Amino acid sequence: MNVVVVESPAKAKTINKYLGSGYKVFASVGHVRDLPEANGSVRPEDDFAMSWEVSARGTKKPGGDRGGP
Repeated sequence: MNVVVVESPAKAKTINKYLGSGYKVFASVGHVRDLPEANGSVRPEDDFAMSWEVSARGTKKPGGDRGGP
């Protein structure tokens, strides 16, 4: 099974109709990861790599009462 994660429950429902039964579309209901608020999120010395952190909302499992099919 193929999985697609989108931000909006409405988008998840619409996209699921187009993709069909071979896909499962879930809504994250917000950002899953963000740049940390502290300085140093972007590392210019490392080809401008970024340090990401999982947001509190990103630790929840998509689906169920959060807009999944």
